[in-house]
Amino acid sequence: MISSNNKERKISYNQKLFIKTSLRQLGINPKNNGLLIFQEAITYAYSKDMIIINLEEIYRYIAQKHENKSPRTIETILRYAFYNLNSKKLSDNYKKIFGLEFCIEYFSIKTLIEDFLDILNSK
Repeated sequence: MISSNNKERKISYNQKLFIKTSLRQLGINPKNNGLLIFQEAITYAYSKDMIIINLEEIYRYIAQKHENKSPRTIETILRYAFYNLNSKKLSDNYKKIFGLEFCIEYFSIKTLIEDFLDILNSK
């Protein structure tokens, strides 16, 4: 993990609410575990002040919290949620949330987490 400092940052209730609401607006189905896992991934990356997103570390951390799941299972859940996003909601709401034009060419789990970290730093 590469972080800007060793001190963990706390995430506020409003930031947590923003993450959950935004993920739903981006088309992640709230009925599957992917929404929760995405929330945890973003929250962890924010609290560790990650400059470079290390997905493997995030998977391991979340797997530790969910004792009956392996890092590979966490990765699978996250990928499933990501690849099954509602593309209409995603393209319609991305600019509203992040202030950036949506570009499928550069869109990945890692860039989505990075965009959330950038916006959370300003909140």
